[in-house]
Order: sequence, then C-alpha cells, then structure tokens
Amino acid sequence: MKTGIREYPRGLVAAAACLGCAFFGVTMFFWGAMLPTLGETIQGVQNLPWILTLGIIAGTIICGAVMDRYGYKALLIVSSLALALGLCGFIFGHSLWLFVVSAFLIGAGGGVLNSETIAIISDIYGDSLRGTMLSILGASYCIGSLLWTVICRVWSYDPMIPMQWSAAVIAVLSLAFIFIPFPKAKLTKEDKFSLLDSIKLFRYHILAVAGFLFFFQGVLEAISANYSTSYYTGVENGVDKAVALTSLIFMTVGMAIGRFTLPLCLKVAGKKFSMFLFMAIALAGALVQYFLPSSAMGAFVSMTLLGFGTGVTAPVIFDYLGQVFKKHSGAAVSLSVVVAQIGMLVGNFLVGKMFLPSSVESGLPRYFPLVMCVMILAVCLLFPFVAKASDKARTIHKDL
Repeated sequence: MKTGIREYPRGLVAAAACLGCAFFGVTMFFWGAMLPTLGETIQGVQNLPWILTLGIIAGTIICGAVMDRYGYKALLIVSSLALALGLCGFIFGHSLWLFVVSAFLIGAGGGVLNSETIAIISDIYGDSLRGTMLSILGASYCIGSLLWTVICRVWSYDPMIPMQWSAAVIAVLSLAFIFIPFPKAKLTKEDKFSLLDSIKLFRYHILAVAGFLFFFQGVLEAISANYSTSYYTGVENGVDKAVALTSLIFMTVGMAIGRFTLPLCLKVAGKKFSMFLFMAIALAGALVQYFLPSSAMGAFVSMTLLGFGTGVTAPVIFDYLGQVFKKHSGAAVSLSVVVAQIGMLVGNFLVGKMFLPSSVESGLPRYFPLVMCVMILAVCLLFPFVAKASDKARTIHKDL
C-alpha cells in the first residue's frame, strides 16, 4: 500500500495518533496516581491493578488483526470512548464489581490505543522518519500521563475531580476523530490472515526475541509506575503521600524529556549506544531509590532518572520491527505489546505481594528497587540479539 498525503492528511493522522497515545498515558498511570487515595476510601481496590492489566492484554489481542483488516478510525474512536466510560464507572460506581468492570474497560481501551497508535505511525512514515516519529508519539504518551498525575496531585483530596475532567476531555476529543480521514485497511477480503496467522509471526526470530525483551520491559514499566509510590510511603521512615505522588510527576517529566531527547541521540549516536545509555540512566535511578528511600529529593531524582531511562525501549524496538514487518505491522506490534502486558500482569501480581501488610511488616518492600535493577539488566542483555535479528530478517524476508 502506498501511503502519503494524497490518500489522507498525514499530519492530522499523526496528531490523532498522538492524542490517542496521550489517552493511553492515563491508563498506564491510573493506579500510580489513584491507588494511594482510592485505597483509603474503597475497600478491596488494592487488588484491582491486575484487572486493568488484563484489560490491556485483551484490548491488544483484539486490536492487531482488526486494524490490519478493517482500518484505524472506528477502532480509535471506540477504544477512546471505552477509556472514558471506564473512568465514569469509578465516578458513579458504588460497588466493587462495577469498579472491576471499569478497571477492565480502562485497560482494554488503553491496550487498543497503545498498539493502534504505534501501528499508525509505523505505517504512515518510512524508515528514515519512523524512529523520530515514534519518539514524538512516546512523548505524547508522557504528556498525557504527566497531565493526569498533575491534576491528581492538585486534587488529591477528591479523586473524582480529575476523573470527571479526564473522562469529559477524552470523550469530546475522540469524537473529533470522526472528521479525520485515516489510511485504508492493508488487508483485503482476499487476504486470509486470522488471529492464528498473526500468532505464527512468532516463528520469526526478530519477533520472538523482541517479545522476551518486552516482557521484562513490561515488568519494569508496570512496577515502577504502580508501586514506587507505595514503596516510598511503605518503607520504614519513608516519605509522606504528597511527596510520593509528586515523585510520580517527576517520573513522567523525566520520561517526556527522554523521549524528546531520543531523536537527537539516535541521530548522533545511533540506536545501540542510545539504548545502553538510557538503560544506564534508568539503573542509576533504581539505585538512588534503593539507597535513599527516606529522602524527598532522592525520590524526585530517582523517579526522574527512571522515567528518562525507561522511555527509550519502545521507540527503538518498534523501529526495528517496523523495518521488518510492513504488511503485518499491526499484528507484529500487537503481539509485542501483548507480551509486554503479560510482563506487566506478572509484575503487578508478584510485586504486589511485596506490599501486603504481612510483607510490609517483614520489611520486604525495602528490596523493591533491586527488582527493577534485575529487569533493566535483562533488557540490556536481550537488546543486542534484537538488533542482530532485525538485520538478518531484513536481508532474508522481503514480504512481511
């Protein structure tokens, strides 16, 4: 398929993708900003982060084959409205089962938005601009998560206010997508490509290795965003809740700075050097968190470094995948994100055990930053294999 401004306004499509990715930022930082406050008023809500992650996985699985077959517009609108509807469930709900459904909707909407916006940018930009535009897309995610954490901090006394504003803004902007022409579906009725066929893409070494990397990256992103605030408030002599919530803002700021810096770093030093540099910065952030758990300044520095460093992985790896998978970019992106979300699900479940009352009493949360260190090192060990597999796949496979 030929892409370009003759078929659709590429700038407007890219802007819509950036808005959708900003909405996904709300999904990813929903619990990190809300859990300390909602946990005080809603019994049992501490057990819901894994429901949201399960929703992300479900949305991502549905997304891949659907957008390659039917295009982007309807899916982008429906997923954005699902996110807004999930927020409304928390605003108006009064029972735990409704909160479970709402958490799933927020996750499912965000899961579709994440995969779809990456696929849109991968499709409408060629190899020369794809990495840069994926970085800008990632920066949009950071802006969305930053705005979310800021308004949650400002109205920390009433969590309903940020959810009301966010639901209204997301619903209105998602309806604006109706008026934007999007690229046509890449697969026709004659193309037989089922969900099972998309799973078979794992037979290509590049996607299998990238999946392993994204698993550990998913664990890292989930636990750093969702449990760092609990770590700072739960360890002995930790910081108060206001400081912990503010540190989450520093994380999103750090991630945004990292995403805006990445295109220049990629141009000057290349993908491999940039990846290891950013991961080293993330490792420094985790170590600061471990050695300075009682310092407000340490919390701000740690979360800034973690945000800055962890923001590099998705743009770099999806650039590699976009160079290999042209026709089935949606399926390839979705499969990678599903593996990352499985990592998030596992990470949220296992690390959540560290913050149960019995674990807190035994001092187990003290070692939470070391778990992040292990995840960072795993990503660094797998990255050279992804780069090598990408170079090999581009030489051998020409019809993906």
